[in-house]
Amino acid sequence: MARRRSTGRRPGPRREHPALLILCEGETEEAYFDGLRRHLRSTRPLSGRGPEPMVEVAKRTEGALIVREAMERRTEGYSEMWAVFDTEGEDVGALRRKARDTPCKGTEAAVETAVSHPCFEVWLLLHHMDRGRLTGCHTVRDTVRLLEQTVPEWAKGSKNRGRKGTDFADFAPGVERARRQGARTPRDRYDDYPWTDVHLVLDSLENHLAHRSD
Repeated sequence: MARRRSTGRRPGPRREHPALLILCEGETEEAYFDGLRRHLRSTRPLSGRGPEPMVEVAKRTEGALIVREAMERRTEGYSEMWAVFDTEGEDVGALRRKARDTPCKGTEAAVETAVSHPCFEVWLLLHHMDRGRLTGCHTVRDTVRLLEQTVPEWAKGSKNRGRKGTDFADFAPGVERARRQGARTPRDRYDDYPWTDVHLVLDSLENHLAHRSD
């Protein structure tokens, strides 16, 4: 998949980096998080006008490579970094522990992980339904099919003129529902039970936007 331009404000020479970076797999996640960032900024009072968080598509889509890229960028001046990726049915427990337990030196940022099993579409579905209805989402194909049935205008990728895609407006009314459902879903299970902890990124992004300083 071709890499798109970052949807956040990219710092130039001699400018401060945004305090938070979300590094994700592809255009679906990028479109969602960029819309979420705008949504939170418009609905929450801000205490300051500090730098905006950034959303970027990673160079590679495999979870291990997203984490590696994030860890290689820890010295870029971010105070918080999120690697967002799917399990696609694989056990990523060791990868998550590696990111969590790798010590930071000096001003290096910690790398947090937000994972969906088997795929990010589980998180999107929780905007529209309770977690108990996800029992049939054993594979990526099952999950994508259910989301297509639930949100007819949705498709993988960003929504462009004339074609379906990921439009945050289709999910905005269900953000709080998704947060609650995600928080109640058991994590780090690698059987057929779908789960996600992307709500942690929502919590972090909301906190960052609410406490930016001048």
